[in-house]
Amino acid sequence: MENQDQRPERPATVTCAPHAQSVSRLLRAWRERVDRRRIPELRRWGHRSGTRMSQADVARLTGVSEGWYRALETGAPREFSDAFLLRVAEALQLSETETLTLFLGVSGRRPPVSGTHDGLPTADPATVALLEHQAPHPAYLSDAAWNILAANSPMTEWFPFALGPRPNLMRWALTSAEAREQILDWEDTCARIYLPMLRVASHGAPKNAEIRALIDEILDTNGTCRRIWAEQHAVVEHPGGHRLRLRLPCHGGVETRVTSHVLVPAEQPDVRFVIVTTVD
Repeated sequence: MENQDQRPERPATVTCAPHAQSVSRLLRAWRERVDRRRIPELRRWGHRSGTRMSQADVARLTGVSEGWYRALETGAPREFSDAFLLRVAEALQLSETETLTLFLGVSGRRPPVSGTHDGLPTADPATVALLEHQAPHPAYLSDAAWNILAANSPMTEWFPFALGPRPNLMRWALTSAEAREQILDWEDTCARIYLPMLRVASHGAPKNAEIRALIDEILDTNGTCRRIWAEQHAVVEHPGGHRLRLRLPCHGGVETRVTSHVLVPAEQPDVRFVIVTTVD
């Protein structure tokens, strides 16, 4: 009888990468270092001589057939779901780096982000600490849907919306009257740049319901955005060197020219580290 991981749904599956054979040796070593006597589930399933975990043990712990797990460990070409690989990582007691190695070796991509808070990724504390070191420049962390996960003091001083519940950069910039007042030449320098970024994001992650809902909300709320979306077909991923002219209350209404620098932490590739600097 085949299990769900033997016939997975296409969107949730991955096929072994060509270099999966090298991961086979690692999987065997990781499995053999685990003392099966320390795992309560295996003790309940009966006694077996020896202390090393067997392939059958891993199969039991991950809810698949022994043959299915053996295919993974031997590097056989199969489609393995992310959920299955995460269960393997848990059963073999892999570290975060070992789990990353497993995913890269088998699927060629990183494991899904697991830490969340209110449905959002949890920013790494060390990365959050770096935000304050960017002062006096505003800096923040955002996820793939432009939800702001953390912000430093200058960011919240310049843009108080970042202190609100579930702040979202795109929602503020494209739907709030405040943004239209504070971003000079709003349509040309903001809307016609940010909307193409949303278009790229929607195609890059077509199953991301949050991005789709964000686009729908923006288009429903703002007639100008709706018109631009219909008439413009430009696409922008990261507008390097993009400049904005701002007139913020915290600066006494004096015009400030800024540009943003987008970095991607190696530990969290789905998170953006953004620093805003002034331009002469």
